[in-house]
Amino acid sequence: MTRTRLHIAWFIIFATACGKPATEDHTIHAGQDSTKVNEAIRMISRSVNQVVLSSQKTIKLSHNLSKQTVTASGYITFDERRNNIVAIRTSGRIEKLYVKYNYQFVKKGERIAELYSPELNTYQEEYLFLLKSGEDSLASKAKQKLKLLGLLESQIQQVEKSNSVTQAITITSPIDGFIRFSLTPSSSEETKSASSTGMGEMSEAFSSNTRALVASAGQIREGMYVNKGQTLFVVNDVRQVWALLSVNISSQVQLKKGVPVTLYSEVQTDSINTKIDLVEPVYEDKQRFVRARIYLDNPGRIFKINSLVNGKISSQAQALTVPLSSVYDLGSRKIVWVKTGITSSGVGLFEPHVVTIGMTLDNWIEIITGLKGDEEIALDAGYMLDSESILNEKQ
Repeated sequence: MTRTRLHIAWFIIFATACGKPATEDHTIHAGQDSTKVNEAIRMISRSVNQVVLSSQKTIKLSHNLSKQTVTASGYITFDERRNNIVAIRTSGRIEKLYVKYNYQFVKKGERIAELYSPELNTYQEEYLFLLKSGEDSLASKAKQKLKLLGLLESQIQQVEKSNSVTQAITITSPIDGFIRFSLTPSSSEETKSASSTGMGEMSEAFSSNTRALVASAGQIREGMYVNKGQTLFVVNDVRQVWALLSVNISSQVQLKKGVPVTLYSEVQTDSINTKIDLVEPVYEDKQRFVRARIYLDNPGRIFKINSLVNGKISSQAQALTVPLSSVYDLGSRKIVWVKTGITSSGVGLFEPHVVTIGMTLDNWIEIITGLKGDEEIALDAGYMLDSESILNEKQ
């Protein structure tokens, strides 16, 4: 105990002992005074990172309806749930492209491309052979295989009538919508399997060309070779889109599914009252932002992909709040001083509590953990702090 603390202790003992009139119950009063003195000595003998004597103003905690509006910016993008993938079911060469550019509108069943496939030709020949041999059961299975490889019913009927193979398979659009070139790179395993299909010299030559000429991602040209399982196109009807809003991480506690949002689009004059549908559980690439996703109906295709939007996210909740000045930030910890008692002279006794904070609104801050609703704290935590002792305190 420092010399100053000893002086304070003896002062309290002296002040407590003086002024007591002698009575027949002196022993009882002396016992009570002794208890008070011992308690006072115990309190002031504690280190400064455990208790502080102060007459500073205090404030009682209260549950307030916390309201806050966060402004965020973002853009419109495709609703990926509405993507229809056009993939290749057999290896081959693109003979003809009917779609010349991205975002060209196509109708359901409209021709997109034609694909030449030695593998498919082999299965067509097998089917014709089984038809001639009268093996109806095997022919039916061979026909089903052709359908699984992408041959249309009309094309199979043409094979039957002409008694010859269809040199190119027609690839059609699965829905009405806007088409995008989306060729995925082929894996080495796919290329390896293509070279071991056992379709003779023509197939081997084709597989060799595939390894040499396979298209890179996103590029599709007539004459290019593609492998089984590769995606060629994506078709999206844009009847529903996503609005992606980027929100600073300091406001992420407000982002919850169902929170109201007022959306302003550069392609619309009127605001849109909507809500958050999903808070993405990852940060945007190389950015420290949280993204909120909003699903927007777009029946008239008014919202344009990549058009800009701004949003006002409003949230309110019953929260335990205290003034900003009552919380002292030590970096890894946030400290408030809780009033735990009072001396006989009216001086308050305060102890530090570590708290977890939430969102900030004007000059108030939300307390998530560390305090009870009926506690009383110092109004200004900065005047209570012995920085050295707090920083040296063990976690």
